[in-house]
Amino acid sequence: MSAFKNFAVAGAGNLGHFIITELLQLKKNGAISTVKVLTRTGGSKYPELVELGATFVEVQYEDPASLKKALAGTEVVISTIGGTGLATQAQLANASKDAGVQLFVPSEFGNPTDGKTDHAIFSTKDSTKKHLRELGLPFAAFYTGPFPDFVLKPQNGKAAFGGSGDVPISWTSMPDIARFVSHVLTTLPKKELEWRIFRIEGDRQSFNNIIASYEQRTGTKLEVTKRSRAELEATLKENPSDFVTFLLWEWDLGGGITGKPEELSNNLWPEWNPKSVVDVAIEGIPIAVTLVFRGDDSEPKQQ
Repeated sequence: MSAFKNFAVAGAGNLGHFIITELLQLKKNGAISTVKVLTRTGGSKYPELVELGATFVEVQYEDPASLKKALAGTEVVISTIGGTGLATQAQLANASKDAGVQLFVPSEFGNPTDGKTDHAIFSTKDSTKKHLRELGLPFAAFYTGPFPDFVLKPQNGKAAFGGSGDVPISWTSMPDIARFVSHVLTTLPKKELEWRIFRIEGDRQSFNNIIASYEQRTGTKLEVTKRSRAELEATLKENPSDFVTFLLWEWDLGGGITGKPEELSNNLWPEWNPKSVVDVAIEGIPIAVTLVFRGDDSEPKQQ
């Protein structure tokens, strides 16, 4: 069993909500002791998590003293901050180091970002890992590929994506990510978590395979449109910060794979049994699907 008993999660939106829920279940079972949730607004927006036993702490990421105080007694910090809020991870990391946190889980949860400078979001994520190394604060990062329950959404029987559609992508649903993250952080020895990158995938499928399987299993014929790689590149030339287009382009180049089969960490938990991307799409989207990347409106951005 891991020596870690006291956790703090930065952000309660989307993936953060699932991770907090899993940790609270472990708390209920006596596997861990405390689950703090750091937000700008406190727990008023999340009564269900308060009822489950989460301790909400209102913080200002620009206030180092506020963050250090909030993290007192915390052993593991899990960041689910995303989008434009990623820059706040530096302040969170500094406060974690000052508060005696032993392990930091940066907000990766997507494509591998090692050495990536093609887009500001990837660059900021990679810079966070570098900053943690400079601080001497051990991290455990999770590369998961895109979330099918976030990327796939209903849109009048239409499917839209970029590139050829034939390139495999690693997909992992948010509940499955939350289960895996919570499991390894509370079962692996501390030394097996420090400075480690976990590469996981719930399923590996191309857009074309997903559409074909979805149509076959549901009997729904989708109206499919796609933007060629040349169209994606033309859009990025005009607007390099367009993250949706960048991701579609990155996936078409093969960047959506979290790792080679032998590099995956799935075998660390043989009982994990994550859902297939089509199962997630069918369960979450009973009528239609659009294969596009959704935005997020939390503050700071939360995965």
